[in-house]
Amino acid sequence: MSPDRDALIQPADYRPPGSLGSGSPGAPRGPRSSAWWLIAVVVALLLPVGWFLLTARAVTIQVEPPPDRLAISGGLSLHFGGHVLLRSGQYRLHAEKDGYQPLDTELAIADDSRQAAFTMTKLPGRLQLISTPVAAISVDGQPAGSTPQEALELPAGKHQLSLTAPRHQPQQIEVDIEGLGKLQTLTVELKPGWAPIAVSSRPAGAEVSIAGQPQGKTPATLELGAGAVELEFRLPGYKPRRLPVQVVANQPQTLPEVLLESADATVQLSSTPDGASVTVDGAFRGRTPLALSLTPGTPHALVLSRDGHENAEARLTLAAEERKTLALNLTPILGVLKLSLTPADAVLRIDGETRSLGDGRLELAATTHRIEAAKSGFRPYGGDITVRRGVDQKLDIVLQSEAELKAAANPALISSATLGLRLRKIAPGSFTMGTPRSDQGRQANEVQHPVRLTRPYYLATTEITNAQFRQFRSGHSSGIVSRASLDNEGHPVVRVSWDDAVAFCNWLSGKDGLPAAYNADGSLVQPLTTGYRLPSEAEWEWAARFHGDGAPRRYPWGNAMPPPPDSGNFADARAGTLVNQILDGYDDGHAATAPVGKGLAIAPGLYDLGGNVSEWVHDRYDGAIVPSMAAVSDPFGPASGAEHVVRGSSWRHGRITELRLAWRDHAREPRDDLGFRVARYVE
Repeated sequence: MSPDRDALIQPADYRPPGSLGSGSPGAPRGPRSSAWWLIAVVVALLLPVGWFLLTARAVTIQVEPPPDRLAISGGLSLHFGGHVLLRSGQYRLHAEKDGYQPLDTELAIADDSRQAAFTMTKLPGRLQLISTPVAAISVDGQPAGSTPQEALELPAGKHQLSLTAPRHQPQQIEVDIEGLGKLQTLTVELKPGWAPIAVSSRPAGAEVSIAGQPQGKTPATLELGAGAVELEFRLPGYKPRRLPVQVVANQPQTLPEVLLESADATVQLSSTPDGASVTVDGAFRGRTPLALSLTPGTPHALVLSRDGHENAEARLTLAAEERKTLALNLTPILGVLKLSLTPADAVLRIDGETRSLGDGRLELAATTHRIEAAKSGFRPYGGDITVRRGVDQKLDIVLQSEAELKAAANPALISSATLGLRLRKIAPGSFTMGTPRSDQGRQANEVQHPVRLTRPYYLATTEITNAQFRQFRSGHSSGIVSRASLDNEGHPVVRVSWDDAVAFCNWLSGKDGLPAAYNADGSLVQPLTTGYRLPSEAEWEWAARFHGDGAPRRYPWGNAMPPPPDSGNFADARAGTLVNQILDGYDDGHAATAPVGKGLAIAPGLYDLGGNVSEWVHDRYDGAIVPSMAAVSDPFGPASGAEHVVRGSSWRHGRITELRLAWRDHAREPRDDLGFRVARYVE
């Protein structure tokens, strides 16, 4: 310590540098003045920041997955930690991450906002699909080409793939696409959809076929598709043999050897008279005429028997596949029927064959016979009688006329006095119009609904011909189609409008002394008259499909395809140059229209309700039929509509849809395959 450590320290007089004097007015500012200015500037800058900090709120922004780059625009934001300071308002958030779609979305901050969450979407992935063999691809049920192909671009996530190839089993695969623009490769080997099937027969060399298609000759190994099949084995001199097989894909099978039996011999057997019962070696085999199959190399005893006749017998031994024709006569056992008939000139039929009464003593086979007698104006007689050997029987037939006289006012068949046109009486009835949904070829406008016809009516047995229509309009021509004439006298008139047909009906009513059925505007006169008119659609369908035995008819010839010969005039081979679709193997002899009344008659004796030409009916067309459980009585269709219903197929039609009697069409203009027939009420 210095010796003067205890010396008193005195304050020194201090002046700031540059100072001229304390507090002189004009003196320069010193450091204290500059500091205050600096403080003022800092305060001015910090006030907005403070205001922002006081009015902003911390919001947690969550983006999944965490982005590589994140930006918020649209206002002041301050990031700290895992939070962002933001004031209330609308902002724009933009985030980016490799492998994901850029996220650019609106960010709304409210007074109570504390958190905002967003999810980024992966970029699609690419799938390279390779298969053996080449296969058709569908992704999530949608076709996607076939292998091999360029990589498919698919959204990230699970997808259902389906691969199909001929003769292979389809394969379903679930694939998880990673996305992020990455390429994934999938290799698939489809399993065979067939299996090798080894077949053999004794003797060998039999041709094996499936549904008539040859597959090879035994012994053979067949490659058959999976499923149930029936193999047929054929070898000349042997009976065909069928063998059901269940083929399991990719599982070989060796079938048991098929033993073939020698083919039967055949006898074409007939008798006089027909209808004899046939037994072979004591077993009943049918009635003559009859084709018999017999075991070859074995003697057989044939016995033919028929009521009222002696038995006929024969013995046969035939070789394999031998064909023989045999005709046997049965000797009748006779009895006597003494018959009287009043009136004496009535027609007598016995078992459907017209007989002369002569002296009234008839020798008949000793069996039951059908006796019928008829004369115009009288009730016909029909009955059965059993004639016995050695016994004279007597039968007196007296025809009654009251029923025929009663029916004379409304006969079953009438003719137009002017045209000679024949019309058949159709009894009324109830039926279900239209077809069920399951009917092959059905159209949407064939909705089923109950209909009741309460009044008997007459319907022309044929369509109106060119000759008949020209008596009304002499200058009409039905024209030609290609080189086929539609103008022949006996052919149905075509190229007539609905209004033409209605005008013809009123003309014919006037000629035959009947009241007109139509007003000038084409509406029906009320109350309905007995004048000629177009049939209602319900009357047409009742006559075509139901009248007779009551069972609905599908086609004019019956209920199955194809049509037998002479079923009607349809789109046959001769019409091949005129129409798009024909009935293969069918030839009705006419390229276009045909003479009326030459086709197959439907039950009540009505012709060409199917085939030749389609027909106008009265009803206006309305495709929107609303099903109803309540039966409609005597309908004549909607009150308005620009088109009219057309029923029945024509020479242009060869498809199942149009050939059905239930088919409904509609038209506004005349056509070269569209005509009409007339109807009228009985009373």
